[in-house]
Amino acid sequence: MIIPVITGILVLLVLVYYGFLALPEKGLPVLMYHNISENLADGLSIPVAKLEQQFLYLRNKGYQTIFFRELASLISTGQKLPRKTLVITFDDAYESFFYFAFPLMEKYNIKATVFIPVGYMGKNNLWDKGNNPVMSPDLLKEIVKRNLAEIGLHSFLHGNYKNMSLDEMRDDLLNCINTLNFHNISFFHVFAYPYGGYPKKDPARFEVMKALFRDSGIRYAVRIGNRINPVPLYDPYEIKRTDIRGTDSFLTFRIKLKKGRKRLFS
Repeated sequence: MIIPVITGILVLLVLVYYGFLALPEKGLPVLMYHNISENLADGLSIPVAKLEQQFLYLRNKGYQTIFFRELASLISTGQKLPRKTLVITFDDAYESFFYFAFPLMEKYNIKATVFIPVGYMGKNNLWDKGNNPVMSPDLLKEIVKRNLAEIGLHSFLHGNYKNMSLDEMRDDLLNCINTLNFHNISFFHVFAYPYGGYPKKDPARFEVMKALFRDSGIRYAVRIGNRINPVPLYDPYEIKRTDIRGTDSFLTFRIKLKKGRKRLFS
């Protein structure tokens, strides 16, 4: 009798620890991806087969992916978010998105917002001293044309807004907006902080930055946070995203999707 009881207690502890006995968090989940690869699985790269497994799950479970511009419309008109609303984002706008992720989005009718470090269009990820190609203006226009991708800003040179002065931020945003307009690339005024960096520990400076964002037409900004966002949003410039890693198991993905984090008590 003792062994079954101990086994039952251990199973219960595992279920509680990983959040299976807790209800999914209410609100808006926002998922964050980076690079897609054929086989490489690490913190920033997810194999295409694993991404397809996740997209298939989202479709089968009835999730409704939306753009940030659609989120803005719903909020401004006072409408409730549809059931199982989800926002998917891809940082850095690698060419791998076009060749690996986008065909899956068309297959499973998934929408996503792609954040482009504008100054690196058609180049490589030099901010990481890497050799991953970033999408060209033509590729960016192609994914927008097919109505399943929305373009957002990821700074001009992948700079950390935590360390920038207000003037540097202003110039960075203007460079992004003017360059995208020059290339006739349709985009929405949503910003992803490179490295998740912004002056969160300096409230006065943070408020000045948010005023600059408003003046520049930036509607939303997204960070890392690994939490589900409450609705209505606490702060449109601190939208939290859940980091989806290539090393995550399918079980971990499902837990993160529902709770924003891997464990109940993390």
